[in-house]
Amino acid sequence: MKIKAFAIMEKNGKAVPFEYERNVGANEVRVKIIYCAMARGDVQFISDHWGDTRFPFVPGHEIVGIVEETGAHVTALKVGDQVGVGYQLEACFECDYCKAGLEQFCPQQKVIAVHSYGGLAGHIVVDYRFAFLLPPGLHPVNAVPLLSAGLTVYTGIMRAQLPPHAVVGVLGVGGLGQLAIQFLHKMGHEVYAFSHSPEKQALIRQLGAEYIAGSGADDKAAVNKPFDFIISTLSVPYDPDVYLKMLRPQGKLCLVASPQQKQPLSLGLLYDYAQRTIYGNYVGSRRDMTAMLDFAATHQIESMVEVMPYSHADQVNEAIDKVSNGKVNVRLILENKA
Repeated sequence: MKIKAFAIMEKNGKAVPFEYERNVGANEVRVKIIYCAMARGDVQFISDHWGDTRFPFVPGHEIVGIVEETGAHVTALKVGDQVGVGYQLEACFECDYCKAGLEQFCPQQKVIAVHSYGGLAGHIVVDYRFAFLLPPGLHPVNAVPLLSAGLTVYTGIMRAQLPPHAVVGVLGVGGLGQLAIQFLHKMGHEVYAFSHSPEKQALIRQLGAEYIAGSGADDKAAVNKPFDFIISTLSVPYDPDVYLKMLRPQGKLCLVASPQQKQPLSLGLLYDYAQRTIYGNYVGSRRDMTAMLDFAATHQIESMVEVMPYSHADQVNEAIDKVSNGKVNVRLILENKA
């Protein structure tokens, strides 16, 4: 069938109406899109931030919709099911990573922006194993950012294998950071959020964390507090050494975003009287997604969102502009009114 969408035709271009042909395979489902996020990552793909954007590019890697058609081999989903779709759309299910339940590392995987068109469209076709039933406890529009941002921070946190009641920090309080705070708080940890935006203090406390101004480098209490874990959601330049020094021996620093520029790092901080760890996290497996959605539903973890329609290109370009210029403090969700 022909799928109507909005696409960016070239690097840093504007969204325009776009159509492409896509039929449903035996292991696929066609999803009518109801909600799609416009995230910072989408804007970075528009500018070809990572150098792998495929143009024409249909943005949108956090999607909620309704199953409209199922392939011949699909039994796990049925027409009418409400599902969420994230960044990854396919895997081979035959390689060592897939057999180990780590589909996010599959060499044959297909992801939005690099291999496939995204969610700013009327429909999307996806392998049914990457269309996830939304637990009934989640509100569909507020759950949209869980499908990528939520999965990324949740998986990064779980990899840390934190002890009960750990002292933890979150760098940055955007879409990723707001979800990280909620997950860590509901897991029972003592959470601190580092932010250069004093106006976010009330929000940070509402989410379950204490506010620390800026990097905390000038905050004696913050520097003297030994952290078990810090997760960075920052995509602007910062000094990793500041936060490595805050970690107790065997503490962990997890990166789920990074600035484009190379950052300095004093390697001695990893081993000198310390045995600290620094690691990155890339989305998560299907098992991680299911566990994250269940945890979010049980603990009522959702994103604060702003909703606007996307029935024509001007609205899509307005949304891109708002995210590009930091005109929204919460996740911007586009609603398909068609």
